[in-house]
Amino acid sequence: MQLSGFNLSDYERILDIGLDAGYRFYTLADYLESDTVDEPHVVLRHDVDRRVGNALALASAEADRDVTSTYYFRTNTFSPDVARRIESMGHEVGYHYEDLAKTRGDVEEAHRRFGTNLDSFREHVDVRTACAHGSPLSPHLNTDMWKDARTAADYGLLGEAYSALEFDSRGESDLLYLSDTGRDWDATMSNFGAIRSTDDVVGALESRACSSLYVLAHPSRWAVSGLQTVERPCWDIAAEAGKVAASGAHSAQRASGRLAEGTRAARAIRSVVTRVSRE
Repeated sequence: MQLSGFNLSDYERILDIGLDAGYRFYTLADYLESDTVDEPHVVLRHDVDRRVGNALALASAEADRDVTSTYYFRTNTFSPDVARRIESMGHEVGYHYEDLAKTRGDVEEAHRRFGTNLDSFREHVDVRTACAHGSPLSPHLNTDMWKDARTAADYGLLGEAYSALEFDSRGESDLLYLSDTGRDWDATMSNFGAIRSTDDVVGALESRACSSLYVLAHPSRWAVSGLQTVERPCWDIAAEAGKVAASGAHSAQRASGRLAEGTRAARAIRSVVTRVSRE
């Protein structure tokens, strides 16, 4: 876990270096809709799990640089006014769903809830993609709601957030996945090396060692005030400890056969982690 490197100024440095190096930034929807994409490029995503004000700060920093990205809101972080403001800056707003966890594994009820919540979001913004929330305190993988024949397309969506990774038969993707989860980017880039800190991310962009990246940055992780600079690392340390404990309990449940195997989207997420750890 990296205790520094997650302030708004650090995030702005990522944007500036990426632009200086010639990277084109894409929302998830724009990337999925594009027949061809510019090289080099970054698919940029934000999961708004908490701290909506931080999301606005990141969205403004991006808009000031003509960068567009995707912001996924949970039902408890979705504010019509905030969502419309972010959309008006040119960004995409999507649904960060956790319906299977909320319905305690009831797939049919999860689909009903998903449709209702999606309709509610669409009363205020144009939602074209969705992304599963990890729901670390639940034993249910939200992507498991797609186990039946239904797909995101049935809800008028272009796809799920990890559709952009387009895994081949070996479980690999042309996009290198970088996530700030756990305050550690925890990846390896060919021709560059290990990427652990935000300085490493900046260095990798500057070197253009990889021409196609998929970057996930949680707004709540990026401090936008002096108080948050102190408070955020402490909160993240406690949160990660809780996730580890919950993950152990849920793994035991899955091993006992009480949970079904993850769907293609869930397996895609896991294969990213596996691929990165091998490099």
